[in-house]
Amino acid sequence: MDYMLDREAMAVGEVVFDGCQEQPVDLNISLPDYCPDIQRILKCQIYPRIGSRSISGDRLMLEGGFTVKVFYLDPDGARIRFCDSTDTFSTEIALKQAVENAEIYAFPRVEYINCRATSPRRLDIHGAFSVCAKVVVQGRSEVVGNIVGSDIEQQKTAMKVNNLAGFCQQQFSVDEILELGGGKPPADNIMRSDAFAVLQDFKITAGKLMVKGEVCVKFLYDTTEENSMPEAMEFTIPFTQMLDCAGVTEDCLCDVKLEVIGVEAQVKNDYSGDKTFFDTQVRLFASAAAYQGAEVTAVSDAYSRDYDLKIESKPKTMDNLTELVGDTTVQKNTLSVEDGTVSKVIDVWNEMSTASAETKGGQITFKGKFSLCVLALNEENKPFYFERLLDFEYTRACNSSGDNLKCEAQVGVGGISFRIMGSGVEAKTELRLTAEIYSRQTFQAITTVTADEEKPVARDNSAALCIYYAEAGENIWNIARDYRTSVDTIKKENGMTGDVMESRGMLLIPM
Repeated sequence: MDYMLDREAMAVGEVVFDGCQEQPVDLNISLPDYCPDIQRILKCQIYPRIGSRSISGDRLMLEGGFTVKVFYLDPDGARIRFCDSTDTFSTEIALKQAVENAEIYAFPRVEYINCRATSPRRLDIHGAFSVCAKVVVQGRSEVVGNIVGSDIEQQKTAMKVNNLAGFCQQQFSVDEILELGGGKPPADNIMRSDAFAVLQDFKITAGKLMVKGEVCVKFLYDTTEENSMPEAMEFTIPFTQMLDCAGVTEDCLCDVKLEVIGVEAQVKNDYSGDKTFFDTQVRLFASAAAYQGAEVTAVSDAYSRDYDLKIESKPKTMDNLTELVGDTTVQKNTLSVEDGTVSKVIDVWNEMSTASAETKGGQITFKGKFSLCVLALNEENKPFYFERLLDFEYTRACNSSGDNLKCEAQVGVGGISFRIMGSGVEAKTELRLTAEIYSRQTFQAITTVTADEEKPVARDNSAALCIYYAEAGENIWNIARDYRTSVDTIKKENGMTGDVMESRGMLLIPM
């Protein structure tokens, strides 16, 4: 005899892909005519970016471009020059199933790069970057909330869950004409640019999400003045953007992320003809996942008072989002120079950052690494370059506690300030830390319940009660299951309210 099972459904985020695919970079670059010869290479790096992401059936398509940028010294070793080469890429990744509406998280990661000058005007470059992606769809998970049967006794567990109510992703741009200020010399061309986005606030209204923030843009540019060194300039651009986010309500827990996926800028003349304007477009990618709090009840154990039961189950693990943590910390590091002395710092920037996090005792600890790249002048006013990979650790309080917690952490590098200290550089780096904390519940999820009607429970009808001597801490459920009676009957017969024996004693078991 099979029993009818009442099931409770939960909306969960199901991961259908989580991995990376490597893209090779092999280039032979000849310097343009307007570039002077190479004396020495200072810095070579790949800058990949993902421009579009889409899914067709069971295929994930990611398209974008990459720029290989080389900083080098001119033949006199006195000025910093640069050249770059840009190309596009596309990759197709097989998913484990066809999906229609999915959340796509994607980012590039530089693996390595080797660069050498085969002649004063030719560069041989070999490297690779990985395109990493995580694809999440709104799926359903079920637990058995009740077993229908007059002879069934069942133990139930109430679980608080956050159902995935909906998600949205949107690409948009922030456009601004930025003017050099602070006595900065006019720009000849832009040598490098980067940006990061700061989420300041968001508001949910009628299935829409309004995000408010700012973009911080930094340029390193070559000036129009002869024999001058590059100059750095930073700008802040505020923005507001409305996102369509079906299923999102005001009481949802929302995980909102902003990512800069590209910066395009051109030098423009002002009214007097000086090149003091940057016509700038910053492309952003916004994503939001909304979670609705609910409570589900799951049957964790059951037995029949009349028959032997065959209960089939399988292990199930649920990751329930419990808390979103965000904080900013400033890391101070002294970057020593092995040979020589720093007389001037031209620019300091970041190219790599990673983070992990774990919780313990009501605190979350972030650990990770970030790089600092330094372009500077030595005591002879000659340009040179060095970089350092630095460790960080930061701890703060959180609301989540317990043993079965999982953290997914991210770190972004914000502003960097610096000053010359002795022969090196002291840098203060703003780290923007975020983490999603999940409570992990692992249990046996019941799938089918069947009674063996050929094996009825043997009962001794000669007695109405049985005496049982219970130990302190013994669970009434286990006693009732052994005697094939009900927990409520035992508790009523013995005037009990709790589910566990408080002290050693005698129990009367109704038969």
